[in-house]
Amino acid sequence: MIEAGTSPEQILTLLGITEPEDLDIEAIAYACGATIVPQPLTGCQANIIGFGDRAIITVNSNSIPTRRRFSAGHELGHWMKDRGQNAFGCLDSQIDSEWTANNAETRANRFASDLLLPVAMFAPLAKGRPMTLETVGDLAAVFRMSQTATAIRLVNHGSFPAMLIYYAQGQRNWFLRPSSDIPTSLWPPEQPDPHSLAAGLLANKFTDSKAGDVRADRWFERDKAEKYYIRESCFRTGPDSILVLLWWEDEQQLIDIAEEEELRASQRSDQREEH
Repeated sequence: MIEAGTSPEQILTLLGITEPEDLDIEAIAYACGATIVPQPLTGCQANIIGFGDRAIITVNSNSIPTRRRFSAGHELGHWMKDRGQNAFGCLDSQIDSEWTANNAETRANRFASDLLLPVAMFAPLAKGRPMTLETVGDLAAVFRMSQTATAIRLVNHGSFPAMLIYYAQGQRNWFLRPSSDIPTSLWPPEQPDPHSLAAGLLANKFTDSKAGDVRADRWFERDKAEKYYIRESCFRTGPDSILVLLWWEDEQQLIDIAEEEELRASQRSDQREEH
């Protein structure tokens, strides 16, 4: 049996798993001492109860397969990282919203992502692909995972600079800006611009997802932002929550901002030397 504390990468190595089609969450969980049982649940997507070195992970049989799969990986993360603590019952909102905080739910989400969307398999398939909903959908199908988890993986390990923003009940809950090519001064708004595609989706002007090129000033308060365009893609994660994927297909805005900030830094350095 694979011991508690073993990382997702180590688990896959121990089990000899090297291809996406071999990422069988039921078999992986069993090797870690946990049995996955689907059954109808209300109030949560999955829960886990452990005793000694064995555990039962119950996943909501009424959920779609990709959600069940990630929920099982999430609970397995609790089993491998938080064993001996209280039983865990995880909601949809926790699985979607807990990606940036330092807590048990975020650790479980990252465990599931590392286990079921391993970088060694994901990065080669994402290499050179556009940062769009089509790419997210293609990779989600390969790994049999949710769009949310796949979009997060793409932003973190794709080939081009992009940002991912999660809005719940109209308010920004978290965002990811992993690329060093994206200046830290680019900060997404607390609420989507009324003329953005995201605002339209939140207002139910669209049914499911939407993508298109929009002016950068719809998203960022920067001088001359209206001169640049970015690709905005958004999709629902729940009745009142969405994910927004922003991609600088034309990276000129990022280049210009970097040059401006470098010039300012140089000027400040010159002023200090003069004094």
